[in-house]
Amino acid sequence: MKRYLSFVFILVIFSVNACVTLLEEHKKEYGLLEQAVTFSSDKVIGEYGDVIPDDFDGNKFLQLVKDKIPEDYYGALMKYNLNIFPKGSYYLLIAYDGKKLILFDYSCTTEVDGPVFLEIEKYDLDHLELYDNCK
Repeated sequence: MKRYLSFVFILVIFSVNACVTLLEEHKKEYGLLEQAVTFSSDKVIGEYGDVIPDDFDGNKFLQLVKDKIPEDYYGALMKYNLNIFPKGSYYLLIAYDGKKLILFDYSCTTEVDGPVFLEIEKYDLDHLELYDNCK
């Protein structure tokens, strides 16, 4: 019986450690995504200035930044589904992991506006316009 309990205890310790390691890896990857989004917005503004085209979308965004940002940033962006919504002089970027919204950003701000992955309870995901400080 003691041997069985020792085995279960060791299994629990390894499982907890694996979960913590996986969470830390996700946070690191997410941090890279945040940096990539912020860095890329400067490249888009550098290209278009204050007039973001009405047809600017996720594909055009990725094409534009591909050779203008570090490879690891581009790789981070490629891992997620990106939707871009032009707003005239800026745009809203929304990143999804599958169907789950994990980040949103209005390009006129210096930091990511919605790090949803880290603080999901903080945001009303049905009303992202509440966080638009660019209007």
